[in-house]
Amino acid sequence: MNTRNTDPRQEPRHSIAVVSRRTGISQLVLRAWERRYNAVIPARTDTGRRKYNDLDLEKLILLSRLTSGGHRIGDIAALTLDELKQLAKDFPPEVLAPVTTGRPPAEVSELMEAALDAVANLDSRGLESVLDRALVDLSKPLLRNELLVPLLEEIGERWRDGKLRVAHEHMASSIVAAFLTSMNARYQVAPGAPMVAIATPASQMHELGALLAASYAYESGWDVLYLGPNLPAEDLADAARTRGAQAVLLSLVFPHGDTGTSAELRELRRLVGPQLPIIVGGQAVQSYLGVLVEIDARIVLNSSDLEQALNL
Repeated sequence: MNTRNTDPRQEPRHSIAVVSRRTGISQLVLRAWERRYNAVIPARTDTGRRKYNDLDLEKLILLSRLTSGGHRIGDIAALTLDELKQLAKDFPPEVLAPVTTGRPPAEVSELMEAALDAVANLDSRGLESVLDRALVDLSKPLLRNELLVPLLEEIGERWRDGKLRVAHEHMASSIVAAFLTSMNARYQVAPGAPMVAIATPASQMHELGALLAASYAYESGWDVLYLGPNLPAEDLADAARTRGAQAVLLSLVFPHGDTGTSAELRELRRLVGPQLPIIVGGQAVQSYLGVLVEIDARIVLNSSDLEQALNL
């Protein structure tokens, strides 16, 4: 007897990229919801790639809109599709409606050009407007990896080439930092999520890398204790211990190869003990490789490394 399921709604045919675009849920969050809550259990191809069916997609759309409306994912992930539909009846239509802007989504290249023009003109409101549009039109991973990081790198290159002044770099950095702070504050944290303490060590004043890392951590299912830049090892260790952090994540950008920073890294390891994971990334990380190996830190060189490091 042929037992093959003929219901077309159960045919696994949607990639994780398609599901992410249609639900508004980042791929990191999708994986976290599957891993922590079994929200859906997608099929797998022979090479291990996820494939979702129409019922998975429908459930994830409901989960996305219900969590945006105030429900905790941990409370509703195990509900059936019918139960989620019943729960959705309590929400007004405007809460559950898909987000629309009345215009086609912007391309990354268009947003990048507009952002660079705003920076060149010292137009802080213009840059804020570009980033706000990007938050609507792009997934958060795409926003970070394809817009924010390349934008900051391009601004740095133009400053070193004399095409931009320090004022341009400072304006852009302040706007991006405020944008990331606001974006990170919107993440919903599941009850019982593990906590990571994120900071830059004493004498490391640049915090954009730490703010970007906080965004990655939230999307990987962590709660974040964000402690900002230039934090002495003693205070960082005390904060991590007080809040029961299960990892510490540091961003090293400038200065490179600083003896004071190396001493702070060694002191942090001494204070937190040998078992607590210390994850370290940033533009200056390779200038500290010796001490990072010495303190048994997890070194991350790119976003893929960071994603793997956060899946402890």
